[in-house]
Amino acid sequence: MNTREWALVAFTLLMQASVGILLVVVALQLFAAREPAHAPARALDGPLLVAAAAAVFGLVASLAHLGQPAQAWLAITNVRTSWLSREVVLTALFTASALLVVALDRTGAGSPGRRDVARVVAAVLGVAVVFAMSRLYMVPAQPGWNRVLTPINFFATTVLLGAVVLLVASSVRAATQAALPEHRLLIMTAIVLLALQVLLLPAEIAVLAREPAAAISPAAVGHAATWLALGKAAAAIAAGLLLVGVLRGVQGPLSPVTIGVATLVLVAVSEILGRVLFYASSVRLGPI
Repeated sequence: MNTREWALVAFTLLMQASVGILLVVVALQLFAAREPAHAPARALDGPLLVAAAAAVFGLVASLAHLGQPAQAWLAITNVRTSWLSREVVLTALFTASALLVVALDRTGAGSPGRRDVARVVAAVLGVAVVFAMSRLYMVPAQPGWNRVLTPINFFATTVLLGAVVLLVASSVRAATQAALPEHRLLIMTAIVLLALQVLLLPAEIAVLAREPAAAISPAAVGHAATWLALGKAAAAIAAGLLLVGVLRGVQGPLSPVTIGVATLVLVAVSEILGRVLFYASSVRLGPI
């Protein structure tokens, strides 16, 4: 891949991680609203700050993909018909909303209800960003991307990264206080999503090999793709086994924080390899 494609790997993963964190935080808030005794209080401040930082860095990475970053504003001129323009506008709005959420939480400005509304609005914008990302790639000229696996994988990555970041925060919090009551639910969600991604890999490789792109660029679906897929699967399975061990109470000499960080690293490796595989499978068959 060239440098611009690496910028897209960074942009999509960072933005999806940011969206995922906000989605999980909002879900935890809804749980806390039904169970006031389980309110996470300030336990979510750290993840929200991570979400805002990821959005900012993702936005910066997206500029690195452009040949002339100074003219990035021109991308907003075709919102009515272009998914690229929609992605740009939604990404900017989401990043601004994520920063607003952190600012409100840090300063305590506004009522708790208004701060909750700000988080929900940011989460909704985030979902729109991920949807726009997936639709942008689903074009006939890119047969390797133009299928339902694209939005499925993007949204699975979004929720998975959000859940794992919250797991790490919960593990760190458990070192001095009680872990979040939803700790087990986060673990089970991550396990299910990891399993889903591993199960989808063979279908993804099989479909790629049958596409017209395979005849044009065998390298895109050959040994490199196989090794990328195997690496992604290995990292995902290792992360899943760590989480299964936590569910069963088998931690060995590792502390909960160490397990959480190790899981996050393995998931990050798995997602990076999967995203590299996604972009490496790109072969343009005609005008987009």
